[in-house]
Amino acid sequence: MAINARKKGLLILENCLNDEKTNNRDIFEYGLRFVVDGIDGEFLNNLLSNIIDQEKDEYTRLFKLIQKEAVLRIQDGSHARIIVYCLNSYTDLSLDKDPAIECLELE
Repeated sequence: MAINARKKGLLILENCLNDEKTNNRDIFEYGLRFVVDGIDGEFLNNLLSNIIDQEKDEYTRLFKLIQKEAVLRIQDGSHARIIVYCLNSYTDLSLDKDPAIECLELE
């Protein structure tokens, strides 16, 4: 998605959104809806943070934080490689032989 957004513009993401997930406030889908609509980054960050603050389960909360970071990086036009490394920084997972990195190598 990030690669498409950088190459074709943020409006291209509208075709990728799942209305059911957006309506259920899935952080990634919900956030991207606002990105497509051109909402201010600071406002979007606050909005998504408010939703995340309501989450009690630590692992779900971490997952939502990662989703929020992805949305904000896509919004600001970060390169896909930067997004992958940024998202990975929330975990202790190795990037060695990671499919996301391998996909970037083909670019």
